[in-house]
Amino acid sequence: MTKKYLTRRQVRERYGNVADITIKRWIDSGRIDEPMMIAGRCYFDEAKLDATDRRHAVAYQQAREKPAKHAPPPRKNNAETITK
Repeated sequence: MTKKYLTRRQVRERYGNVADITIKRWIDSGRIDEPMMIAGRCYFDEAKLDATDRRHAVAYQQAREKPAKHAPPPRKNNAETITK
């Protein structure tokens, strides 16, 4: 199977036309892997991006399943408030 590489433009489009600075920040933060440089141009390995997307999707699902760390206080019953 041959590897497929995406240009920076294709990566921006893949993630909803994000800005170049967003891609740079994602690389700096480790959210996505650094691109390889070929003839002075950046190319991203599509398989690595797919793996990263799957990893983030699993982490997102796990976070959604956990209860909130800071829940709002329970609401008082209006009947209790009126009788007092």
